[in-house]
Amino acid sequence: MLKKEDGLTYIAMIFIIVLIALIVFAVIYFARMQISKENLETLKTNLLLIQGKVELVSQHVDMKEKDAKLTGTKLADMKEDEVIKAFLEKQIIDSESKDSDFYVLKEQDLKDLELSNIQMENGMYYIVDYKTNDIITTKGYTATDGQTYYKLTDIEKLEN
Repeated sequence: MLKKEDGLTYIAMIFIIVLIALIVFAVIYFARMQISKENLETLKTNLLLIQGKVELVSQHVDMKEKDAKLTGTKLADMKEDEVIKAFLEKQIIDSESKDSDFYVLKEQDLKDLELSNIQMENGMYYIVDYKTNDIITTKGYTATDGQTYYKLTDIEKLEN
C-alpha cells in the first residue's frame, strides 16, 4: 500500500508563492511612490526657501541699501560650464531675454543666503531670475508621467 502524504499540494504551494510575490511587489511599488512623493516635496520646499531669500535680496537691491547686491554668478559668465551648457541646450529658459536677469547659485551662494541646510547634488545648480523671482533647477524633477520639470512654477503644480 502507498502511504498517504500529509501537507501542501504543489498547486497550493505555487498559489502561496504567487501570493507572497504579489504582496512583495505591492509593498515595493508603494514604497517607491512614497519616496518619489517625499523627493518632490523636498524639492518644492527647497525651491520655495530659495525663492523667499531671493525676493528679499532683490528688494534690498531695489531699495539701493548699502552693501546690497545680487547673490550668485551671472548666467552669461558661466556659459562655458558643462552643466550650464547642457541645461541651456534644452532651451528651458531664454538666457538672452532682456526681461530676465539670470544668476546661478552654487553651494557657497546658498550658504551666503543662510540656506546651508539645502543640499546640492553633484553637477547641479539653481538658477534664479531676479526680475521675476523664478527659481529653476538644472537637474529638474522627472514626474511619473515621464516629463521633466525644471521651474518652480511648474513643479508646484505637480502632485504625486
